[in-house]
Amino acid sequence: MKRRLLAAVLLFCSMPLLSGCWDQKSIQDLLYLTAIGVDYVDDQYVVYAQSSDLASVSKQESPDQTSSPAVIAIGRGETLQNAIDNLQKNSQIPMFNGFVNSLIFHERILKRDILPAYDILNRYGLFRYTKWVFGTRDPLEDVLSNHALTGFSPLISILHQPQDVYKQRSFIEPIQFYKFIARYWEPSNTVILPNITLYKKSWKENNDFVSRLTIDGIHAIRRGKWDGFFTNPELLGLRWINPHTEFGGLIIREKNVPKATLRIQNVRVEVVPVQGGENPRFHLHVHLKGFIREVMSKISTKDIRRIAEKEVRQQIQETFLTGVKRGADLYSLEEVLYKHDLKGWKQFSRNHANKIKAEALDGVDVHVYLSDSGKMKQNWYSYPEDLLPK
Repeated sequence: MKRRLLAAVLLFCSMPLLSGCWDQKSIQDLLYLTAIGVDYVDDQYVVYAQSSDLASVSKQESPDQTSSPAVIAIGRGETLQNAIDNLQKNSQIPMFNGFVNSLIFHERILKRDILPAYDILNRYGLFRYTKWVFGTRDPLEDVLSNHALTGFSPLISILHQPQDVYKQRSFIEPIQFYKFIARYWEPSNTVILPNITLYKKSWKENNDFVSRLTIDGIHAIRRGKWDGFFTNPELLGLRWINPHTEFGGLIIREKNVPKATLRIQNVRVEVVPVQGGENPRFHLHVHLKGFIREVMSKISTKDIRRIAEKEVRQQIQETFLTGVKRGADLYSLEEVLYKHDLKGWKQFSRNHANKIKAEALDGVDVHVYLSDSGKMKQNWYSYPEDLLPK
């Protein structure tokens, strides 16, 4: 009995020492950052921080369907931490970084060095590894402005949710920070960083063009160095060697006249090293599965497959040669050599300036499998003669 009484007294005396929630901040008393942009201008680091109104993030039942503007804070300094400090000093309320889900590097800092940004983003615990990473050539304050559709939250955009758009149109795959860092530190890998930009001639509201975010190319990064910017028309073959392609489009042409369109839903690629050493060579086996999405005139399934295989092979070769001419290994063929022939890769990389050459692509085999033609028959185009009067 005495022991129970003593335990009760000790428990009662310890209660005032418990901290509880005395230091808890209310939701409305914090500024929540959603995206960070990093630039380097006039020998100074420039940090941009985007924050969104929480009222615009949640569903609103009011008749007002206008989108709230995104608030952008700007800080400059000789180091990134100094720039962040200068960004925070004029904030009227504390800034919370735990919800940042997008990071944008301007091309200027990609050309210079992104390691300082990597250092501070990894030392600070609230920055998550799952945020999306982009490059840009546009002013960061323009990219971080609100480009959401009217009535939608600023967080419903390609900047914060790029994967959903990629599933509908698979061209350049978005990348998260943990994948970006893993590939960045692989000496044999080339990082494909999507470039985000503004497009002002596609969407209209009240008969006026409005800006929308889009992916118009990629930045290639190898061994920490920027290997150049490539536009979408130069990257047509990139989607056919990416096993994550879910919905890629392909136009079937005969004598430059469109006959049909395909949608590729499944990509399987096998890269086989056929020679190692200082001049490695590779053979690509590409298997595509898709369906006929559109038919403009009469064409056989056999011709569709033949033309599709020829077109895919040509696009793969052209994209590869475009990268080689500008010193970039867009297909990361060097990584395949590293994984399958380490001795051969060491011979190749002994000269640090050595890069993949045009002769490295030994050949490309393409096999297209068509699963169906949708809800309609493929050869429906001819008008049925039996319906005409005799």
